[in-house]
Amino acid sequence: MVALVSPWKKKRDDLKARRDSLFETYTKDPQNYHLAREIKDIDDEIAECTPHIEQERRAEQRAASSVDKLVTTP
Repeated sequence: MVALVSPWKKKRDDLKARRDSLFETYTKDPQNYHLAREIKDIDDEIAECTPHIEQERRAEQRAASSVDKLVTTP
């Protein structure tokens, strides 16, 4: 079975990878305020993805729960 990655999770993972790379550079040059601002903007984008990912997770749980109810044996 192949697991599908939601577009929101993929976007968040891509943003986190970009943020981590920038943060590594920033730790070597903490006076670079341009990097700090870019990291903050990415953090804001990551935060925007989180509710969508949670909503998808809850929908998957509801779907799995309703399938379990249909498959239960007496």
